[in-house]
Amino acid sequence: MVADPEVSQANAVNTMVDTIIAPADAFGAIRAVPTWGLALVVAIVLSALGTYLSAPAMAHGFAGTFAHMAASDPKLAALDPDKLQSIIAMQQKFFSFGWIVTIFVVPFFALISALVMLVFDKVGRGDGSFGKYWAAACNIAIVSGIAAVILGIITMARGANSFPTMLAVQSSLPSAALLAPGAGIKLMTFLATITPFSLWSAALVALAVMRIGRARPFAAWVCGALMLIVPALLAAVNAK
Repeated sequence: MVADPEVSQANAVNTMVDTIIAPADAFGAIRAVPTWGLALVVAIVLSALGTYLSAPAMAHGFAGTFAHMAASDPKLAALDPDKLQSIIAMQQKFFSFGWIVTIFVVPFFALISALVMLVFDKVGRGDGSFGKYWAAACNIAIVSGIAAVILGIITMARGANSFPTMLAVQSSLPSAALLAPGAGIKLMTFLATITPFSLWSAALVALAVMRIGRARPFAAWVCGALMLIVPALLAAVNAK
């Protein structure tokens, strides 16, 4: 029996919306009929839009961050000033076209998320499949897309010149960084990564593992916690 395209489209829209407002229902639907194509497109479009809107602030913030790096790194400090300016200009040009990269970045991180959920599904003795977790990851990615758009709107409203560093851009969203305003760069970066949206995404990951694979709650919540903490740690390690 061939599925009705209109019905399939309606199911995809319902699942996508329910991921935001009724995730338990969404993941129950994905367990029965995985839908991901429309969600992936929406996640990419939102992420691309947010990246485009925040590009001027990111470019300005990079100039300040790189200047700080050059002042504290003897190798960079030894470079000719013109060379330093060319590096800054090249990176700033990249930010102008960074929205294009989301076409590849969003599916890549959805893939990683799906694989991690599948691993913890098996650890928690669940019965989920990669296809179902891929569908869940694509729908959950919409939350990150929403965060990107909100960040872009904030940076546009404040103006690019109000962001002296990359961290200042990242810290524009409410985050755990508000709890430690005087912290060092690495701790501040770690905390700035923990936002309402990253917490939301982590909770959705945990719920997906429980609802789709019916895995044990402990394994599911460990999975969600790792999806929250590991990116924050990686960002902190690379912060300068």
